[in-house]
Order: sequence, then C-alpha cells, then structure tokens
Amino acid sequence: MNNKKLAFVGNSAQTMINFRYGVMKSLAQSGYNVYVIAPKDCDVLVFRKASINFIPIEIDCKGVNPFRDLALVRQLRNLYKKEKFDVVFHYTIKPVIYGGWASHLVGIKQISVITGLGYTFINKGWLNRLVKRLYRSSLSGANEVWFLNQEDRTLFVEQEIVSKFKTRVINGEGVNLDHYKPIPNSCHQKFSFLFIGRVLWDKGVGEFVEAAKVVKKQHPHIQFNILGPLGASNPASISQEQMEQWEHLGVVRYLGETTDVVPYISSASCIVLPSYREGISRVLLESAAMERPIIASNVPGCREIVLNGESGFLCEPQNVSSLIACMMHMLSLSADECMNFGKKGRLHVKELYDEQLTINIYKNRLNELLPEINHV
Repeated sequence: MNNKKLAFVGNSAQTMINFRYGVMKSLAQSGYNVYVIAPKDCDVLVFRKASINFIPIEIDCKGVNPFRDLALVRQLRNLYKKEKFDVVFHYTIKPVIYGGWASHLVGIKQISVITGLGYTFINKGWLNRLVKRLYRSSLSGANEVWFLNQEDRTLFVEQEIVSKFKTRVINGEGVNLDHYKPIPNSCHQKFSFLFIGRVLWDKGVGEFVEAAKVVKKQHPHIQFNILGPLGASNPASISQEQMEQWEHLGVVRYLGETTDVVPYISSASCIVLPSYREGISRVLLESAAMERPIIASNVPGCREIVLNGESGFLCEPQNVSSLIACMMHMLSLSADECMNFGKKGRLHVKELYDEQLTINIYKNRLNELLPEINHV
C-alpha cells in the first residue's frame, strides 16, 4: 500500500486548482497522500472532493521584505518537519526559493518547478540580480528543477543558476482535453478578439488596446474584449481607472474575471496574447484545445503552442504594428480557413500537451525517487 506523502506548494490555492488539479487528483487516486500548501484565496472544497488535503499558509507574494520571507522559511520548515513529507513540489518564485531552503534544512526530497520568469527577469536591475542569487542558493538543494520551456532552462543553465544535470523540460502543466472540448467557431457571424490573462502591461495589454484602436477604424463592428483580474499588486498591473478610460473610448470591453474560461473562449473568434514572456501559456493551451485560432507573441512560452500560419499567427513582442498585421491577416481568413486553424491547434496540443502526458511524468519520476512503493 502506498502511503507516501506529497506536498504541492504554491502562492495561490486558486492557481493550484487551475494548473495542477488534474495531476494532484490522479496522484491521490494512485494512493499517494497528497497535500496542497498555499494561501487560501478561493473555495478549497474541490480539494476535499478529490481526497486532497489542504494546509493554508501566508505568503507575501509580491513584497520584498526579508523579515517576512525568513518567517516563511521558518513556517515551511516547521510544517515540513511536522508532516514528514516524502517529496515536495515547489511552484512560483517564493515557494521555490524559500520552500527550497526549508526542504533542504529538513532533508526532504524536492522538485522545483520554474513556471515562468516573470517581472524580475524581464526587467533588469538590483531585484533581478538579487533573485538570481536567491534562486542559485535554493536550487542547489533541489533534487530536480523542471522548466516549462527549453529557453527558460537554457537561461538558468547559461547563467549558472542551476546545474544542467539536475534539470529537465516538461511540456507545460498539461490540459484536460475532455474538459476543453472543440466548440464550433462562428467567427464570421460576429468576429471578436479576446485577451485572457492577468491584466498586466507585460502581458501585452497595452499593445492589444493600441492595435484595437487601429483595426476598429477599418472594421468598426469587430469586438475587442479583455478577461482577467485587475488591480494586482504586481508592479506591471493595469489600474481600474485605466481600464475604465479605455472602455469609455469604446476601444475595448472589460469582461471582469472568472474561474471558468470555457464560455468566454467559446464565444470568441480568436484568442490574443501579446505577452512579453511566458512559462507555457495555460490559456493558449486551453484555447487551442477548444479549436480557437490564436495570435500570440513570438516569445518563449507562446511560440511553442502556436503553429505560425497553421493554427494562428506569431507577432513580434512589444510591436503594435506587427500585432495589427496579424489581426488583419486573421480577419482575412475564410470560415473554412479559420476552422482549419482551430483543428490544427487542437491536434498540436493533443500530441504534446495532453494532461495525461504530464501525469505520467510525475508518476514516473516519483517511481524513481521512491522506488520502494508498490503503486496502485
């Protein structure tokens, strides 16, 4: 009987549900005693339904306060020591760094998952240098470090943040193809472009709005919609006031935020993500699985998902003119071409990003780390 304890540690319970629920549920069904450790920022009943334990913690996700961060190390160290986990998975920057230290202090096997490089890597400066030093220190104690795209791995190895011998690339966190099913695209009845994601400048929201201003002059009937949370503590966050100004100009429509993107993707003609960098974009995987053509930036975490000219178009990052050209090209497609883009996108996701492939990676690696288990 497998009674080994696994901990999945992140900076948000909602994010753990959105990105890793399928993996954790499958491991629980295989007999592992699965725990999620994260701030409680949503209803966590879904964990109990899947026989997943939940332990709430406090993480100052965006602050740079050494006293709070050291308190997080102590909090996790004490928790790991008490629960005696067999393997801990860490996700996002603070759990990876401070959870990594805590695991090392207690002597627990750990896998750090670099889900993306984010603000501190895109913007140079003292914080960038500090974060790299902290990563280098923490990852030295990890059993393995997983990346969601090859270019992030290459950057960490070339800058000697982590040894290449303990790294591997997994194709994102996987997408449930049964949940994100193909939906017919009525793109030529009422065409709409939809941005989905955190409403941040470095997600390319500004470029999306500027492109919308130009395209709407030639195609006034086209809708440009934005879906995602506003007002985050991220330094790149776009304010409520700014969004209201754009809406007042009649450029875009803000749809708010949601925990279920399926109906929004279903009603959209094309998904747009002009992000500056991603780990592997979850929303692009979900959109492609639902057979929606995509416009995204030619950057790590996006270009792996979009087959340029076959399932969508890649624009140059931070380049409004390039984004406009892609939008105009998308609008020129026939209904059949639009449908074929969607079908190729889903096929690509099925071949490389099916959630079951990710589940198998976790199970196989755990078999190697914990060889004494007789699995269910």
